[in-house]
Amino acid sequence: MMTLGPKSHDELSLADTVKPYASHFFACTGPIEWPARIEEAGGLLGRMAHDVRAADESLDCPPKLTATDEPSGGAGLDLLAFPIGVRYHAVDEESWPIILDDAVNGRRGPSAVPHTALSGTHVFVCTHGSRDDRCGQCGPTIVSALRRACQDADLENVSVRATSHVGGHKFAGNVLIYPDGVWYGRVRPTDASRIAIEHIRDHNVIAELLRGRMQSA
Repeated sequence: MMTLGPKSHDELSLADTVKPYASHFFACTGPIEWPARIEEAGGLLGRMAHDVRAADESLDCPPKLTATDEPSGGAGLDLLAFPIGVRYHAVDEESWPIILDDAVNGRRGPSAVPHTALSGTHVFVCTHGSRDDRCGQCGPTIVSALRRACQDADLENVSVRATSHVGGHKFAGNVLIYPDGVWYGRVRPTDASRIAIEHIRDHNVIAELLRGRMQSA
């Protein structure tokens, strides 16, 4: 009997390839200087990553943490938090446990930490080349294509940011859109106009690119 070899990445189904999660934090680190695993980063970012990893091991629907090239506003790390849609300002060693505890315990409102409400659409693209070459090669091109497509479509209040590893780099390029909580995979620069117009402008999910979505979205 002939044995079939493993499927190529392009043959693997995209559907349901997002692990269940209930909230997503994006640490605003500014320049893309992330180690292969952000748990290995020093300082507060490394601690955050370790804490979220511990929650991931104990919860059925844990929070997620990803670094992004969005700069922080000052001391500490700003955090973009979804689905509650806030930006926490100057998060430090004392305020981070409060934010994480609220997320782990399913509290739906923002924590008692200084924050402002987020508006508009937030698009995140994995560009984490130190973790996986595929993301490092295709991610930056997709970021540029999406920014250009949103501008060409006259879309306002849309940010497109680069991120560290989000999971499933074999499905690169990976694009996440909030507040919808939608994940797209195998995105190519040629898909940028469709994402800008069909999803961001017209609020239609592109089924053939869909990996899944945030459980609470």
